[in-house]
Amino acid sequence: MQTLNQARRKNAAAGEPIHCPIGVMNESKTYFRKGQFTVVAAGPGSGKSAIVQYILQQGNGAPVGHPERLTNRSFYFSADSDQTTMWKRSAAIATGYTQDLIDTWIAEDNLEALEQAVSVSTSHMRWDYNSSPSEEHVLMSIDAYASVYGSYPEIIVCDNLKNLVIDGAEGEFQALEEACVFLHNLARDTNAAVIALHHVTGENEDGNKPIPMSGIRGKVSKTPEVIVTIHRMDSNMYLSPVKNRNGVADASGKWLLPVSVDLSRMAFTG
Repeated sequence: MQTLNQARRKNAAAGEPIHCPIGVMNESKTYFRKGQFTVVAAGPGSGKSAIVQYILQQGNGAPVGHPERLTNRSFYFSADSDQTTMWKRSAAIATGYTQDLIDTWIAEDNLEALEQAVSVSTSHMRWDYNSSPSEEHVLMSIDAYASVYGSYPEIIVCDNLKNLVIDGAEGEFQALEEACVFLHNLARDTNAAVIALHHVTGENEDGNKPIPMSGIRGKVSKTPEVIVTIHRMDSNMYLSPVKNRNGVADASGKWLLPVSVDLSRMAFTG
């Protein structure tokens, strides 16, 4: 039992925005916050995993080694993308080289400089590549992280929500709903910004038009504090804050935050 003042002091960092290099998100106060649960939803190939990885790796956007560079300690459960895919994306973020060129260097086993760049750029990040993590696996992994580093990560990513195994769930929709409750509780218990990547309904999978809150697959919209949908047209990505408990949102998806994107180089500008 706590008073409001006691509760606030105990979780002073709760609600604090994570560092983000995307200017349009900061300007619109579309924040991913510590102690809260966020869902990022889009059709296949829209770049939802890519932009979340970019945000985590780049922090506040200051260059590596710059005294003003700020990042958040992150743990990324990458059930949906394998090690090589994530490494190539990270190398592109760190260097600005295209992933095609990075593929060439992989084939030539000419990776020393890239590995050094990735190591420095992602020193604050850790990954888990279990393709079907259970609730128990997630909790054990986070506890192991805390044992090694002395505290929980500041950001926990679940990529993808459907890959999280929920024991006893009957059917997809119940599993998604219970997965959201689990991740919401995880955010509260660890004070981490918990971000889940998620799919959209069939009519929105083309990813070429604004996606409303009703276009998110399963009945998951009640639990997260923030929901952002994404669609992309050519070299422009559009973020739609359809739910934002601490800020402005438009459930129709028609409030668009434009971001220029070059996925070959994992570059996002907005």
